[in-house]
Amino acid sequence: MEGGAMTKIPSDEEFAKAKARMREIDRNVQEANERALQYFRQVCPVHSHNLYLIAEGDRRFRAYIFYKRNDDIQVYRNNGVSKKIEDFVYEELERQGRGKKGDIVVTFEFDSDENVTASYEGNYFLRLR
Repeated sequence: MEGGAMTKIPSDEEFAKAKARMREIDRNVQEANERALQYFRQVCPVHSHNLYLIAEGDRRFRAYIFYKRNDDIQVYRNNGVSKKIEDFVYEELERQGRGKKGDIVVTFEFDSDENVTASYEGNYFLRLR
């Protein structure tokens, strides 16, 4: 190899450790996501579209909240609904044992299905990358 660089293929044991670590990072996130989505649909029944909560580490998360229309983003920011959703996500992560609000970091992104349709041909996978 050029420059003495060598590639190392992880052992089965290293793969197993990595899988276990990923399971630990993802623990209870699906449950928190489901409860947050349910809450989102309660506080915003007409204009809620979807919510995705993704673990990025033990105490780091990303939350994507999608309203139906672009205009909804500002409307729900101004009327306090977006803040209620943020607070609920923190409360739910705490309830799931992921840490206290001051100990975890959630990066929130508010967007719309209208934008995903226009900018990403409706492909949420592309939008979330």
